[in-house]
Amino acid sequence: MIAPVVLALTVGFLGWAYQALKPPPPKICGSPGGPPVTSPRVKLSDGRYLAYREFGVPKEEAKHKIIIIHGFSSSKDLALPVSQQVIFLNSLTS
Repeated sequence: MIAPVVLALTVGFLGWAYQALKPPPPKICGSPGGPPVTSPRVKLSDGRYLAYREFGVPKEEAKHKIIIIHGFSSSKDLALPVSQQVIFLNSLTS
């Protein structure tokens, strides 16, 4: 009689612990209740989105296009001090 009660309590406790530790579902950017879209983005063929950030001179004045790809431990929003110095130096020489 005691074994089935202990088994039922154990299963109930494990079910409660699983529900308590399970993370909430992700919130999709731009959906109701989700975070806002703050950067321009491109929809990929598999349905995901790729956000990007533009730096430097306007597109009409640019002579070169440079694409910088960041790794998993950084973000498109991190400033690149080298690129800012190059832009400043180019504006002085023009």
